[in-house]
Amino acid sequence: MTRYARIAGHVVGVVLLVGGASLCLVDAGGGIGLLILGTLVTAGIALEPRYGRPRDTAPRSGSWQRTGERFVDDESGELVEVWYNSATGERRYTQADS
Repeated sequence: MTRYARIAGHVVGVVLLVGGASLCLVDAGGGIGLLILGTLVTAGIALEPRYGRPRDTAPRSGSWQRTGERFVDDESGELVEVWYNSATGERRYTQADS
């Protein structure tokens, strides 16, 4: 998830939490659904960097070979290199060794 998408998600989560809390104060229990939704959105975005897409390690066995392609990943900002398995046609994107 990009930095700006993460910020927007946190804003939406906080707005849901504040709206739910306001409704709970005005009408006893009226905003409990918004509180739950806001908590789920905020917690999901907060935990995404830790439990999100795992980083592949460079394949060392089989018929994996470097393609020579390298680029900066938009989401992480890290340098990534591409590996290709000629037996299966699969491609892997791994963090490049600096």
